[in-house]
Amino acid sequence: MAREDDVKRKCFTFMWKLENASYCWQSYLECIASPSFTVDEIQETNWKLGLYPSIERDNIGFFLQRQVDNKSAESVAIDCELAFLSLDGTALRALKRKSVKIRKGGVTGSYEFVSRNEVFVVRRSVFLPQDTLTVRCRMWKSVGEMSKDVQCFARTRIAVEKRSFLWKIEHFSTLKEDKKETYEIKSHGNDERLMSLELFLTRGLVSDETVRFKMIPNYQNMKMCTFQLSVVDASKNTVKCFQHEFRYRDPCGSKDFIRFCTKSELLEKKSTYLPNDVLSLRCECAFSCGSMLQEIEATNSECNVAEKKNSSNLNSDKENEFPVPICILIDNLKSMLNNSSLSDVKLKTKSQTYPAHTFILGARSPVFKSMFSSDMKEKIKGCVDIEDLNDDTVLRLLRYIYSAEVEELEWVSATELYEVADKYQILSLKDVCSSHLKNSLCVNNACEALVLADRHQDEDLKVFVQDFILRHGEDIINSKEWEQLAETHLKLAYETMRLKYKEKLN
Repeated sequence: MAREDDVKRKCFTFMWKLENASYCWQSYLECIASPSFTVDEIQETNWKLGLYPSIERDNIGFFLQRQVDNKSAESVAIDCELAFLSLDGTALRALKRKSVKIRKGGVTGSYEFVSRNEVFVVRRSVFLPQDTLTVRCRMWKSVGEMSKDVQCFARTRIAVEKRSFLWKIEHFSTLKEDKKETYEIKSHGNDERLMSLELFLTRGLVSDETVRFKMIPNYQNMKMCTFQLSVVDASKNTVKCFQHEFRYRDPCGSKDFIRFCTKSELLEKKSTYLPNDVLSLRCECAFSCGSMLQEIEATNSECNVAEKKNSSNLNSDKENEFPVPICILIDNLKSMLNNSSLSDVKLKTKSQTYPAHTFILGARSPVFKSMFSSDMKEKIKGCVDIEDLNDDTVLRLLRYIYSAEVEELEWVSATELYEVADKYQILSLKDVCSSHLKNSLCVNNACEALVLADRHQDEDLKVFVQDFILRHGEDIINSKEWEQLAETHLKLAYETMRLKYKEKLN
């Protein structure tokens, strides 16, 4: 065990966030490594953290690894602690080592640090808020003391490409056993196939024709994906019928013969599930192709903090010597969203009233700032009427304003949030929504996205959508969505088609 007074001892602290943690694809003995870091006061040694989240094991391995270098001693002795943290900085699971000698290339830690089921299933909301795992490593000298506390912050993000699209099976009643409906999902980055979706009918010896569904992932371009399928009824409500995860080491190359129901069962309720003889399927999927982005964000020491305090002529009492961790600050701001006792303004929709704080709204939005800085009716009444917005969009807007966090988006929620972000000039939120729209583009929603980008004068999004339309020319030009675009936005359709001929001329 480490010393009981470790909290008082000066140490080196390495904080590491792993974003999109649920998309780990590593197999047995494969590691996710942190950015490397140097501990100057322990003979300028270089280190990394390593996670082993293999799905073949019941436990997650966690190690501190010393890097090989030509500067430091062959062996160093340290006290250390490895921990997984909650959102408020509490250690959920910790492993301490005392006076451990680590040679160059050596490690300390455990292959059974924590149960994988506990992290990813049972206590997922605690270990993985916003799908982010927060890891901490603290290091002390085994002999002697460090001269100052040092904190180093790093981040690794598993790159994930998300899609949300509506797959329409037209003339469903005429679908035969020998006919197969296919939808291909391609990567935006290189236009290579990520997955093929197939819908077809099969008949048993005594049963009716059964609707089957087959998914064929391309594991050459994909490490892992999550997939969810829902049927959309005539009232635009969705009924979830399938959800699964695929990893590139699955023994089977495809997931097939997933039963929906019989064809006759759907036809009996055609007014609900087959309006205009069209079966509509909402598909939500996310892909990880194995790439990761990582960086050291900042390194802070006790001396740096003290210098800043002295230069500002602030009182430097011990409790306030270090800045509050960002995660705790955000957590406190989010708690204000649910606390109406200190609110001084209300946002009012058609059905709900939401208490808020003018200084927070004003700090996050130039529109709100202007509204509350002048004698406009909203400031006088202490109420902002936003009856044109639905409650879900308002809640998402407020959550972002107070926490800079965006909950999982679908196509509709992303477009609505995009519009309100533009309305209140919250550009960072607008960029988040725009990125989601780009990742979710498909043949069925490209025209809608083009109109949205044009209406909000978003040239970046508009150019991206136009390029998508040109690359999927025949599928989009022959669609009902394009016909409607040509009827309602003829100039925009003409402008887009004109780009095709410009390409040929060039």
